[in-house]
Amino acid sequence: THFKLDGASPPPPPAPSNNNNNSGKKTATATTNFDGRDADELTFKAGDKITIHGELEDEPGWFNAELNGKKGIAPGTHFKLDGASPPPPPAPSNNNNNSGKKTATATTNFDGRDA
Repeated sequence: THFKLDGASPPPPPAPSNNNNNSGKKTATATTNFDGRDADELTFKAGDKITIHGELEDEPGWFNAELNGKKGIAPGTHFKLDGASPPPPPAPSNNNNNSGKKTATATTNFDGRDA
């Protein structure tokens, strides 16, 4: 590219994960109690260690999960993946205008002619 947005920085590398095993399962810790209302919903308490098998394709935000050998679905709003860290804060911006426009700085010479 011939320019970069002012104040932009490259995204940080992904955090190393220690919660995956060879089967692709992840572990999570329940952050709140959840009382499953339907037969396919898992019931758990805050602090429970849950195995997460993946997100449901037809219901975003819900996950196939397992607790003490019982399988069911669980809402992602009630647990946090172990080893997951919060997203980094946005990079500071030197663009303090309110129009939504951003500025850029040329990083190479570019004469605009067709190649």
